[in-house]
Amino acid sequence: MRVSKWAMAAAIAGLLWGGRTLAQQPSGYGRNPASGRAATTTPMGFDTYYGEDPIGEARADDGPEGPIEGIRSVAATFDCDDKDDDDEKTCKEKEEEEEPKCCRNCPTTLRTLGDNVELAPAKKITDRLTFFKNRPKWFASGWLAQSYVWNPYNPSDRRNGPVTWTDQANQYQLNELYMYFGKNTDTEGDGWDVGGRVDLFYGSSYRWDTEAGLESTFNTGKTYGLAIPQFYGEVAYNDLKVKVGHFISPVGFYTVGTYMNFFNTIPYTYQYGEPFTHTGVLANYQITEKVNWGAGVIHGWDNFDNTFNKHAGYLGTLTITGDNKDSLAWVQVYSLEPTHNAAQTFSTRYFQTLVYTRPFKEKWTYVAQSDFGVQGAATSTGKTARWYGFNQYLYWKKNDVWSWGINAEWFRDEEGFRVNAAVPSPGSPFAQGWNGAPGFAGNFWQTTMGPRWTPLPNVTVRPNFRCDWYTGPNNGTFPPPSGAGPLPFDGGKKAFQQILGTDVIVTF
Repeated sequence: MRVSKWAMAAAIAGLLWGGRTLAQQPSGYGRNPASGRAATTTPMGFDTYYGEDPIGEARADDGPEGPIEGIRSVAATFDCDDKDDDDEKTCKEKEEEEEPKCCRNCPTTLRTLGDNVELAPAKKITDRLTFFKNRPKWFASGWLAQSYVWNPYNPSDRRNGPVTWTDQANQYQLNELYMYFGKNTDTEGDGWDVGGRVDLFYGSSYRWDTEAGLESTFNTGKTYGLAIPQFYGEVAYNDLKVKVGHFISPVGFYTVGTYMNFFNTIPYTYQYGEPFTHTGVLANYQITEKVNWGAGVIHGWDNFDNTFNKHAGYLGTLTITGDNKDSLAWVQVYSLEPTHNAAQTFSTRYFQTLVYTRPFKEKWTYVAQSDFGVQGAATSTGKTARWYGFNQYLYWKKNDVWSWGINAEWFRDEEGFRVNAAVPSPGSPFAQGWNGAPGFAGNFWQTTMGPRWTPLPNVTVRPNFRCDWYTGPNNGTFPPPSGAGPLPFDGGKKAFQQILGTDVIVTF
């Protein structure tokens, strides 16, 4: 499906211009009418409020309850600028006075338009069925995500180079029809509780979320298929939680499930540098209100059983929350993983990620992330492979309807080992990466910017402009003679590209 570039540009411009009137919000829009507390902002949703959040975990301002929450959560933002002059209590005093507890099914914030027209709260499956209303720890919800990316270069392979999830140039994609359900564990620090969670989705993004020995056993389509990112049980005792089964990896800042991320395209560090899912056991212990530690045994990166990778590995997490609601999270993964070396098919891989999150000036959030990975005897010639990078994010939440973000990234694949592998797992036949060996041993840079627009409670639109460029040798030549070998973009012709894309997400 091809669309004129001028028609696409006009559609995006009309979309942004038409939403201007929706952005004019009266002060105080971000407060829960039932409690008066400010809305929570999260980098994964930015419109997740008082109901159970899409990841199904604890609210950010209730303290880190596990590796995912600690790494990817941003503390609540209070709207101090909207209080009356005669109100003697500051926002901080109000927050301390209320001593907020975890809120799973509290009423969602009403969104008010410029003419004081009130929109109904976003509805989820949890809100509609009596079963969930009578069982507040249970949840069920999902979304439908569809996207289109305009690539002005019209690449001959109809792909946006190594940019994934929205990898198809000038074509419609049904990215995810995503559903999740389960039961939260919450002992309030005392006693036992049992829960669990199941996630599954159908769409083109399944290719980036296939575990060897799981989705590879039943998927046959090359473009669309079914993925099961999570199904696990969880036991909680006092401040300890133990998760057993198949779960999304806690590494990094972005995560599986496109709605959970600010943009619909993903960084190179996440796509090519990090694991997506694990199978195994992960325990998390809340040492203090501000320190959470976790450790577990996993079946390696994106691997489900012994059919591809028979080796066990280690997963460790540490999250520290500061007094000003900033947080620092550290995750380590140590395991035996596949190589490109015929003489040694598996070798030791170490990976770590650090994420620092800092909310400031009430509506702003800054995130810094660094990754480092190393694997011995990994390349086809037996060399040690290293990959690492640095990501920065800056978000501004104007109101419940509009948020703006920018991401700047540098990712280096030192030996060309990662940006040519089948991602996420070479044990899955339809997993995809950059399939031109031996790979690009160089630096990938990208900047993505744009808004996250929620014109209706159950509708989110994410238009964005992304610039990618590559510095380093051409593929297959080290060092390269002039003009030898393909380049990453425009069907192998260019070392750079610019794309303009958007998606529409309907939640339920």
